[in-house]
Amino acid sequence: MTVRLGKPILVTGIGITIALTLGETLNSKLSEIGSWGILGAFVLGAGIWFWQKPNSKIDFSPPTPLSLEKVKQAISKAEKIINYLAKEDPNQDLTPLKTTLTQLNQEFSRQDLKIAITGARKTGKTALKKLLESGNFAESIAFLETEPLLTLNSTANQKKSLAADLVLYLINGDLTDSEWQILQQFDRMHQRVILLLNKQDRLPAETREEILLSLKQRLKETIPAHHILAIAAAPEPLKVRQHQSNGEIKEWTEPQTVVIAPLDNHLRKIIEQEKSELVLGTIWRQALELAKETKQLLNQSRRKKALPVIEQYQWIAATATFANPLAALDLVLAAATNAQMLVDLGAIYQQKMSLEQAKTAMATLGKMMVQLGMVEVTTQALGTILKGNAITYIAGGTVQGIGAAYLTRLAGLSLIEYFQEQEINEQLNNDWNWTSLQNKVKQVWEQNQRLAFLQDFVKQTSARWSAFSG
Repeated sequence: MTVRLGKPILVTGIGITIALTLGETLNSKLSEIGSWGILGAFVLGAGIWFWQKPNSKIDFSPPTPLSLEKVKQAISKAEKIINYLAKEDPNQDLTPLKTTLTQLNQEFSRQDLKIAITGARKTGKTALKKLLESGNFAESIAFLETEPLLTLNSTANQKKSLAADLVLYLINGDLTDSEWQILQQFDRMHQRVILLLNKQDRLPAETREEILLSLKQRLKETIPAHHILAIAAAPEPLKVRQHQSNGEIKEWTEPQTVVIAPLDNHLRKIIEQEKSELVLGTIWRQALELAKETKQLLNQSRRKKALPVIEQYQWIAATATFANPLAALDLVLAAATNAQMLVDLGAIYQQKMSLEQAKTAMATLGKMMVQLGMVEVTTQALGTILKGNAITYIAGGTVQGIGAAYLTRLAGLSLIEYFQEQEINEQLNNDWNWTSLQNKVKQVWEQNQRLAFLQDFVKQTSARWSAFSG
């Protein structure tokens, strides 16, 4: 894709880009702001912005049941992204992705099942696996023990569980908050789970029943009650103490019976009656993972194209503002300047929009940046850095020009982060998720507000300006 950069609107836009609101905020106290003061101002501004944001609520409602149509749509979506990647980056090796796509379409007739046994440390995973493997299940049933959850590698181990058709999740007592969140994640990913209260032999009968009741009530929207069972995969020997007639006490241990019959019967019933549904869920998750992996490659390719576009706009903004450091700034032209950058970035990310739609969107983005304090704090920070260097501190236009370049870059990076999460849209669309964009603006600002980064940016911009003016 070729992105045209020589837009007349940029020339008339003059450096209006960021200095557009508070470009005259420098005052006599700037020299008193040190390195920590600058960083503190950034953090304070970000904190105020975060504090003002409405609290977002996590939706833990049950997902819509999977259907064959929904699974095929997920595969089709992955294929569509692969095709975009092939078109936009012909040099990319797509063989692994296409192989996975072919395998997904063949999975519908699969007869074997993979059952993952997972849980935190010391919940009895290994003992249960040995029992199940000796239980005369069909050869097509494979039991896989994952590494413990709730560890440093917990996320990777969760992904292994999601790759299975069915999960046996072991606990030794009531759920912890972390375990509850993992089960919620499994539910959202249509991962069937049988929750097993293991080591029941170590619990008094009354306590065991209380825990089971609590689990069923707490998880009623996530795991059906008949999928929550108590077992004893490796019960501890029972210590017996007997008082002898001569006053001595004799002690010995007796083995206790393994209790997995409820699980064994339940598991065989699921395998017999629900195999196709389990396989369907796995195909859907694999399709989502393929789409995610491909989208990451596509985003990497697009980012390489987008960064030079942003860089071109930031230098145009800086040069224009250097040449014309106005006190009274034209907001309409400023919005138009950024709007053209948005149109170009949208073209790279397959987010089609008109120039008028882009103007409206950039005006809103500009307000976000002002409310966050980015314009004012950046102007102050750059003023302090430049005052420490008599050579670079030429005029007020220097602060405005470098600020225009810096904030234009932040706006562009925020748009990249936002577009990377959007669905491909080939039709004109003005439907923006402003909350998501706000979060991206804040995220990008936090990543680029370090003093060392600002100082380096000043050097680059000043050097470029010197070369231009010389």
